[in-house]
Amino acid sequence: MLTSPSFVDIDTQWSTVDPLAECRRELHKKAFAARHPLANHPLFSMGALAKVAEEASRRNGDLYVDAGNFTFADKWDTTPKPNMTIPEIFERIETAGAWLVLKHVETNPAYMALLDEFKAFLLEIAGPEGSKLLSNAEMIVLITSPRRKSAFHFDAEVNFLAQVKGSKDIWVCDPMDRSVTTEEEIEQYYTVANNAGTYKPHAEKVARKFTLRPGDSVHIPTHASHWVQNHDSVSVSVSFNMEFPRRYSDTYRANHYLRRLGLKPRPPGTSDFVDRSKAAAINSLRQVKSLIRR
Repeated sequence: MLTSPSFVDIDTQWSTVDPLAECRRELHKKAFAARHPLANHPLFSMGALAKVAEEASRRNGDLYVDAGNFTFADKWDTTPKPNMTIPEIFERIETAGAWLVLKHVETNPAYMALLDEFKAFLLEIAGPEGSKLLSNAEMIVLITSPRRKSAFHFDAEVNFLAQVKGSKDIWVCDPMDRSVTTEEEIEQYYTVANNAGTYKPHAEKVARKFTLRPGDSVHIPTHASHWVQNHDSVSVSVSFNMEFPRRYSDTYRANHYLRRLGLKPRPPGTSDFVDRSKAAAINSLRQVKSLIRR
């Protein structure tokens, strides 16, 4: 397991720790460290976030909360939901064993300004060509009780996890390591359930470990499995991400259906023509379903 150091100086803007050209080559491929200006920012105080959580609760699907004992092998949406109101959860966050996920906080203009700063940083890393593939910037706030674990999982987006308050350890795997994240799991992520990743005991040995403190950030590539151990205080982290074109995910969707037919489909990236053909087939099926619903 590779361990990366933590950085403690407070920055005034987003920046990469390693040279920009190196990070451009590693974007979407390898985890790397970055710095951000949001450490202990007033918009991420518990009082401010309690209001944001109330706003998110009024939007369908934009607030997730669970509480209880948790292991890395547990699925993130199988933990019991707390029998508490949002104000009660914030009041008891030190002892509740809770994990709160606040989605689309950028609907508030004050947070949108911070997302715009991140977007400019990410597009600078991506460069002129890479920027053409990225869209739909999003901000997700994660609030975690002391010593709480977060599940082994992977995501579809290009993601930067920024630590604002408290500290934690995060393990990030190589997104191409199929002993950790299989093709079948990625296909199921896009078609069956977005918690399709399954923890494997050897994952920690091949993962890269980062310790995050306020001001630290880590780039988590698309499909890179990762999991988190919070330290002894309440943690506030912000997940900043941008999406790839739909055809990438549609290729995996097509492979899922082909595999169900008993075939062994080529992984995405083997042939651009085949990938585009699969994506076109899924898009056509989507349009047919849309017409039927009408």
